[in-house]
Amino acid sequence: MHEMTATNLRSAYGGESMAHVRYRTWARRADRDGFPNVARLFRAIAFAEEVHANNHFEVLRRHAGAFTVCGGAGFGIGPTSSNLAGAIEGETFEITEMYPAYKAVAEVQGEARAAQSFGYALSAEQEHAALYAAARHAVDRGEDIDLGPVQICEVCGHTVEGRAPAVCPVCKAGRNKFRAFEQAP
Repeated sequence: MHEMTATNLRSAYGGESMAHVRYRTWARRADRDGFPNVARLFRAIAFAEEVHANNHFEVLRRHAGAFTVCGGAGFGIGPTSSNLAGAIEGETFEITEMYPAYKAVAEVQGEARAAQSFGYALSAEQEHAALYAAARHAVDRGEDIDLGPVQICEVCGHTVEGRAPAVCPVCKAGRNKFRAFEQAP
């Protein structure tokens, strides 16, 4: 594997790993702030970020060793609206800057598996930004988001509200590969 693509995979792995933990932390805050559906959304998307991290890590499986990993990350725990703003900012960076560049480099370097992993994440991050924006709009009105089941593809991280599709539109996995994050009864 070309070193630039490997470095980008390690950076993306670090960023996705931190997003996974950060979103779980922000979910706990949303619960405390009285927004259980926002908390569920954070937990669902945390799982999608874990899927992305695992995909990047898998592509790197033959590149063992100790590496310093630089992954951009937002820090701090604020009110739920502020945490959603941080999530939107992070997802937007991945959509507009990080993943398009990482994917282009992987494609130029002929690293098909890396390009696929970056493409999977890029697609899902677009969905995440939109869901977070809707959640922030509701929270800023003092309301919880009206949210059906959130479905996450365990293969690529594709995220959809409602019923899981028969076939994932991103990776073509079957409905049985979706994990549902549903409202508590």
